Amino acid sequence: MTDNELVGLGRLRTVDERDRKYLLRAAPTAYTQRYWHSPGVMDQGATSQCVAYSGVKYLTTAPVYNKPLDPPTLYNECQRVDEWPGEDYDGTSVRALFKVLKSRALIKEYRWAFDCEPVVNHLLTVGPVVMGTVWTMEMFMPDRHYYIEPKGEVVGGHAWLLIGTNRNKRNPDGTRGAVRMINSWGVGWADKGRAWLTFKNLDWLIKADGEACVATEVKATL
Repeated sequence: MTDNELVGLGRLRTVDERDRKYLLRAAPTAYTQRYWHSPGVMDQGATSQCVAYSGVKYLTTAPVYNKPLDPPTLYNECQRVDEWPGEDYDGTSVRALFKVLKSRALIKEYRWAFDCEPVVNHLLTVGPVVMGTVWTMEMFMPDRHYYIEPKGEVVGGHAWLLIGTNRNKRNPDGTRGAVRMINSWGVGWADKGRAWLTFKNLDWLIKADGEACVATEVKATL
């Protein structure tokens, strides 16, 4: 899939300096690679509900598996608690997603990272990470190795999930270290809905008005 008109974005961002009081503090580890099982690839279509879809994937990815929520319902709940009045706009924030998950008692506290290294350590030791970043034109079209690179015009914001990492992976640009992401555009995008980013590009995306968020998950009583 390369036609960006067939897929949606929808992550909105506002700066809240209080987030920096709740930083992700993942300790360094000797592990060099880990991948968290994440069954299935979702498809948001042309909607602006990427935040909700990333949240559903977060809940249904190892190590804690919870029953999936309905993405449109979750999206509407996020819009009701996010930073903007009303609901007559497209998109919502990652912060709103985690506020809703906490109100549903699916998570306890949630924390933020603003550079690559704590994200990688968290992936190696604890679990997946929800990302909210800008999205550029060239990121719609991964290369032949299924890497995405933040080049070209910024066309909006997008939320997606990191499900693994490998510190020793040799990248096409000659660097080492990459993270594995799963998107919400169906199996026709990239490598059956998944792609790679170098550590360098992940760090750039986070520092370019991006965010990474994780939480202490709670296994729901079904």
